Amino acid sequence: MGRIGLGLACLLGLVGCEKAIGDDCVTDTECGQGRSCDRASRGGYCTVTPCERDTCPADSVCVEFATQETYCMATCGSSDDCRTGYRCDKDSGATGFCRQNN
Repeated sequence: MGRIGLGLACLLGLVGCEKAIGDDCVTDTECGQGRSCDRASRGGYCTVTPCERDTCPADSVCVEFATQETYCMATCGSSDDCRTGYRCDKDSGATGFCRQNN
């Protein structure tokens, strides 16, 4: 499907076009309903905040940071599962999640 066809399919609701948790973003709207763009993260990070355990969308996990803020973060098995500039953090809990490299 070409770019124009995909764009039309998105507009018509034929294809799920909202970004996944962990995808890059500039605005909240890009991430979909009930989601926000964490613009403090490099390239933006689609997320849900605040979150509670077992409330995040598929392929994401609720992570509590030292600030006591909670964010849905993309799950991963290795850093290869994360986008460029992000790594798989397996030290912070039972489920690995994609977080920004320092």
